[in-house]
Amino acid sequence: MTSQVPGGPRRRQRGELAEYIGTLAAMATATVPCLVWRARLTTVDVAMVLLLGVVVVAARYRRGPALLASLLSIAAFDFLFVPPYYTFDVHDGAYLLTFVVMLAVALTMSHLTGQILEHALEAEERASRASAVASLNTELLDATGRDEVLDALVRHVAATVRGPVSTLAAEELERDPAAWTPPTRELLATVPESVAARMAHGGGQSAGPGTPRCTDSEVLVVPLRTATHRFGLVAVRPEPPDRLPLVAEVATVEALADQAALTLERTLLAEQHQQARAEAEAERLRSSLLSSLSHDFRTPLATIEGAASGLIEEGGALTAEGSRDLAATILEESRRLARLVSNLLNMIRVETGALAVQKSWQPLEEVAGVALLRVEEQLAGHEVSVDLPPHLPLVPVDELLVEQVLINLLENAAKYTPPGTPVSVTAWEVEGAVCVEVADGGRGVPAGAEESVFRKFYRAAGTAGEDGAEAPGGSGLGLTISQGIVTAHGGRMWVEHRPGGGAAFRFTLPLVGPRIPAPPPGRDAVASHG
Repeated sequence: MTSQVPGGPRRRQRGELAEYIGTLAAMATATVPCLVWRARLTTVDVAMVLLLGVVVVAARYRRGPALLASLLSIAAFDFLFVPPYYTFDVHDGAYLLTFVVMLAVALTMSHLTGQILEHALEAEERASRASAVASLNTELLDATGRDEVLDALVRHVAATVRGPVSTLAAEELERDPAAWTPPTRELLATVPESVAARMAHGGGQSAGPGTPRCTDSEVLVVPLRTATHRFGLVAVRPEPPDRLPLVAEVATVEALADQAALTLERTLLAEQHQQARAEAEAERLRSSLLSSLSHDFRTPLATIEGAASGLIEEGGALTAEGSRDLAATILEESRRLARLVSNLLNMIRVETGALAVQKSWQPLEEVAGVALLRVEEQLAGHEVSVDLPPHLPLVPVDELLVEQVLINLLENAAKYTPPGTPVSVTAWEVEGAVCVEVADGGRGVPAGAEESVFRKFYRAAGTAGEDGAEAPGGSGLGLTISQGIVTAHGGRMWVEHRPGGGAAFRFTLPLVGPRIPAPPPGRDAVASHG
C-alpha cells in the first residue's frame, strides 16, 4: 500500500529502507534482553517475546518488513535459544513443531496486522480525499461563474499535488497547441504532454504519470467532464520532476475534477435557464407592448384623425370656438401620444440597463417646481400642497430623470383620485438621504397590490368622476419607470396606505458625495399650487 505522504521514487526507496532498518532494530531489541536472561527464561517465554517483536513491526510497517521480522524471529529462536546454541542444528525433534507453529503464528499475525494497517491507510486516504472534495464543494457554493470554479479547482489541486497547475477549456483543445493560453502552453509544451491532453479529453480518462496511459508524459492530465458535457481538463506537473504521483493523489485530483465539472454543469444549466427565462420575458414584453400599442396608441390617433378631419371638412362652417376646441383636442392627444412614446422608450432603457444617470447637486424645490408646472393642467381640479423645508440640503440627482419621476407620480395621483381631493408633495431628510413623498386623498392602492403596482403593465381600475365615467387607464409603465430611475440613483421606492385614506408614494435619494448644505434663507421656495 502506498503512503499518503508525497515523495519521489528516491524518497520512497529511502522510506522502505528505513522500515527494514527499523525491523532489524525492533527484532534486536526483542532478542538481546532474551539473550541476556536466557538462563532464566523458558523457550516459551522467548518465543512470546519474539512474537511480540513481530507484532510491533507488523503494526508499524508494511508486509515486507513484517515478513522479514517473522523469518528473523524463527532464525534468532533457533540460533540463540535452541540447543545446541549458535547453530541451526536441531537435536530435539520437538522443536520442529515449535518452529512451524511459531512461523505460522508470526506469518498470520503479520498478515492480519498488515491488513489492518492497509485498511487504516485506505480509510485515511478516503477521509483525506473526502475532506478535499468537501472543502472544494464549500468554496464552489459561492462560485458564480466559470472562472471562479476553475480558480478554486486549481488551488485545491495544487494543495493535493505539489507543482504547477493549469486548466484548458474544451474549445482550446480544438486549436493548435501553439495557440493555447500561456500557462497551459508552457505546461503541455512537449509532444507527450499534448498527446496526453488530447487522449484525456477524447477518452474521458486521466493520462500521464500515475496512470496506465501516456506514462512517458511528465504531466498528469485529468478531464473535466460529466455524462453530458465536456468542459476541458486540468493539468499538474508533480514536483520534483522525477516524482510519480501516488495513487491516492491521482484519485483525489480526479474527485476534485469531477466535483468541479458538476459545478460547471450546474452553472451552465443555470445560465441556460436564465437565458430561457429572459427570452420568455422578452416575448411576454413584446406581446404586452403590442397589446399596449394597439390599445393606447389607437385612441389618441383616432381622436387626432377625427379632429383633423373635422377641421378640414368643416373648416368653413365651424365657429372660431369650435376650431379652437378641435385644435386643443389635437394638441392634448398629441401630448398624450408623446408621453406614451416617452414611457415606452424609458422602459426600454430601464430594461436594458441603458438608463444613463448624470448626477449634479440640485435644489429639490426647483425640480419639484418644474414637475408641477408640467402637470398643471392635469392637477387643475385638485388642491396641491408642497412642503419642502428650507434647510433641506442639495441632492445629487439627474434633474430631468427625477423630474420625470415626480411627473409620473403626480399624473398617477390626478388620474386615480376624484376631483377636489388633495395632493401633497413633501420631503424630509433621513439618515444619509432625502425622502420624497407624493400623497393623495383617493381610495388608495388595493390591499396586497403594494408590490404589484410597480410591475410592468399593471393597471388599476379607473376612478369614477362626477359624471360616473371611468377615468382612463394608463400604459402601466409610469410607476415601473419611476422605480427604475430611483434605483439607478441608488435609492428605493415604495407605497404606503395613508391613515385617512389614499396612497403615499415615497422614494429616497441618497446623499452620496460631499454634503452641500441648503441655500441661504430668502430664496423663493415652492409653497403651493392649486
